[in-house]
Amino acid sequence: MAEAKSKGFPAKVVVALVLGLLIGIGVGFGVFQATLTAPTSTQTETGTPTETVYKIGFTLPLSGELSSIGNLWRQAVDIAIEDLNNEVKEYGFNVRFEAVVLDDKTKDEDALKNVQSLHQLGIVVIIGPAASSQVKAVKSYADANKLVIISPSSTAPTLAIPDDFIFRNTGSDAIQAKALAALVAHEGIKNVVVFHRDDEYGRAFAEFFEREFQAFGGTSTVMPYATGLSDYASEVARLSSKVQEVGAEAVVLISFDTDGANILSHAKDDLMLSNVRWFSSEGIHGASELTQPELAEFLMSIKFLGTRPVFKENPLYKEFAQEFRSVTGTDPPVFTEKLYDAVFLAGWSILRAGSYDGEAIKNALPKVAEKYYGASGWCILDDNGDRLMQDYAIWTITQVGENFEFEDIGTYSGGTITIEVMD
Repeated sequence: MAEAKSKGFPAKVVVALVLGLLIGIGVGFGVFQATLTAPTSTQTETGTPTETVYKIGFTLPLSGELSSIGNLWRQAVDIAIEDLNNEVKEYGFNVRFEAVVLDDKTKDEDALKNVQSLHQLGIVVIIGPAASSQVKAVKSYADANKLVIISPSSTAPTLAIPDDFIFRNTGSDAIQAKALAALVAHEGIKNVVVFHRDDEYGRAFAEFFEREFQAFGGTSTVMPYATGLSDYASEVARLSSKVQEVGAEAVVLISFDTDGANILSHAKDDLMLSNVRWFSSEGIHGASELTQPELAEFLMSIKFLGTRPVFKENPLYKEFAQEFRSVTGTDPPVFTEKLYDAVFLAGWSILRAGSYDGEAIKNALPKVAEKYYGASGWCILDDNGDRLMQDYAIWTITQVGENFEFEDIGTYSGGTITIEVMD
């Protein structure tokens, strides 16, 4: 595990102060640190302050449709909590944070049950859930009970709502839909079928993609598929017929990891679907199935491309990725760095609030995020509590020696596509 100073405020202070000088965000971390209110500690009979423990709740997809990513996220939680505890000790706080992690099975109803259970334990800050439909399911309960929810991965534009208790440490899909539409158009594609999950995330993404792709002169046919199936062979057969019917040149896949991998595994054996281009959003990035030889070779043969949210040229991400690889033996999947930073946003917001109170923490969090530059970049939020600054990487599957890996080969930033030439 890296020492606290390699992940702590010293590096972030420098970056934040540079940002302050360059773009006028105001005072840097030096002032921010001075304004933090330390939590009240009790004392032992000898007068030695005892350690104050704050619990941060997590509702993660450790099983179900996002389990491939969720189980790696679980390891990121342990890394983040340890690094956060080292950092607050370094700054003189006699405080320790503990994680309480529950599995929501990638289901809406289980996410709500988890939030309710964590609330009953007295926890008022919860990181997760992952999916936008889950965030929608917990929103009313969180707002009514003043529970701060920080999702590292919910992106549906329909959840961009001001002054609620929902925060999202990632950009809305209104932006990513434009990035993906620009990518498809950049590749010379004019006619696509958008094959999407029939849920909050998939429907919203498909709607925004269709609008943006039309602006690029493209034609799209939107086709939802049922979620929660054990196998998607019949759904893929319907897709094949639709692609042939409308003469589509490509499929745009809006999926999670396990359903997306299953869909692609059937597509590779379909004569129609194996002869068109495929594009994807971030939902499937990091799924281990995509790096298995048979599926990876198929993806390379069709020049598969996707988009995913990133923050460009971030040395702190490189540190985090190295630390993550040393613990897990694999690269961090999509949104992992945002989950990591969400832990720091939660911890420092608790300290800045001065009390373990949901409303106070809600008010403190945007102020912390405004000055916080972490593994995922600058975490400043917009008026809806969503990530304001967001770039996108263009990713694919490549072969390195005998293995296959996820690789970023381009970017979408400020409306411009930059991509390496593919063989």
